[in-house]
Amino acid sequence: MSLQIVSVIGNATKDADVKTSKDGVSYVTFRLAVGGGDGATTFYNVLVFGKYGEVMQEHITRGRQIFVTGKVQISEKGYISVVADHLELLARPRPKEKKEEKPAAGKTEAKSS
Repeated sequence: MSLQIVSVIGNATKDADVKTSKDGVSYVTFRLAVGGGDGATTFYNVLVFGKYGEVMQEHITRGRQIFVTGKVQISEKGYISVVADHLELLARPRPKEKKEEKPAAGKTEAKSS
């Protein structure tokens, strides 16, 4: 008997994409960046199949912290993928502060009477 399970917590590097396989099965893909204690970052391609993936897709946005468990797959090119069995949405990214727009230097606004 063998068992292969991976659990990682990281941040999505971009919004999730919905794709369809040649067999007509829908799945969601996204990349997860996981920082290590030594300052190195490992990137995982995450695949979520079926309706579960479609539902989660709208919540997986760039910067979102996500907990993923699943099976590891390594491609011939050495890319590490996780076929997810379970996802938990954790911290949302902080909203970016909008800077106040200032009039360009040398230009004045015309006042209407």
